[in-house]
Amino acid sequence: MMTYLLAPFQPGFLLHNAFWGSIAVGFFCPLIGVYFMLRRMVLLGVALPQISAAGIAFAFLLQGLGVVLTLHTGEPNDRLLALLGSFVFTTGAIVALSLLEARGEGTTESRIGAIYALAYAVSILFVAGNANGKVEMLSMLNGEIVSVSASDLELLLVAYGILTVLLFLFNRQFLLVSFDRQSAQVAGKNVAFWDLLLYAVIGVAISMSVIIVGPMLTFAFLIVPPLAARRFCKRMIPFFLLSSLIGGLGGFLGFLVSYSLDWPLSPADIAVVSALLFACFILSKAASVFRTRERNS
Repeated sequence: MMTYLLAPFQPGFLLHNAFWGSIAVGFFCPLIGVYFMLRRMVLLGVALPQISAAGIAFAFLLQGLGVVLTLHTGEPNDRLLALLGSFVFTTGAIVALSLLEARGEGTTESRIGAIYALAYAVSILFVAGNANGKVEMLSMLNGEIVSVSASDLELLLVAYGILTVLLFLFNRQFLLVSFDRQSAQVAGKNVAFWDLLLYAVIGVAISMSVIIVGPMLTFAFLIVPPLAARRFCKRMIPFFLLSSLIGGLGGFLGFLVSYSLDWPLSPADIAVVSALLFACFILSKAASVFRTRERNS
């Protein structure tokens, strides 16, 4: 058992980049997911990764049509192209949904459901419409965390580091416009500016995550850890920190399970973080029963 626990920390470990990439996504994505919960738009955690994937497919479709540079498999310009397409689609979708929310057109769930279905459909159509690089596109759309390169990992860590600083530096403003927009307006805050800055942070975060680990694992780390953490937290800072810790633990344990049992890494991560959610549910119920008995005794 100790061999499997210590193996990822050994110099020259073959899956070194995948190990740290899994943990990094696990630690960071829940910080974004907390804002989805505050805005009561948890379904965005499902829709935005798929929208991001559609942006990647569209960018490579334009490349295949000769609108942008020719596809060079595995080169950094491919990652940049994918990131740009993903960011434009993701941020555009968030802004569009927020405008519709402000105008009160339809329900939140129906809007997000419709855009998710559309994003799923156009992702497939964009891939089908590109005769060049289909294998590379599908690989990037699905996210191959096991094949993460050293340069990808460095880019991911730098991006997450910058975004984490922004999230905590402007935490008060982001929370105010997310939790109580009317109070923010009364207090003289530029709600539109802080909304756009938060959307930009979310757009970059999801774009990076989808490119590296794929939409499904991104969704799992966005939503499941905050769901688990909210049972134990009444204040926001502990909520952020516990969500991040649960996600990071899920990434670490998921990798160990995948490595020891020879399972695919992304499904193993999702299974483990879901098991942690169930464990948190049991613990919270047990704690509630214990407190009730203490009060009655």
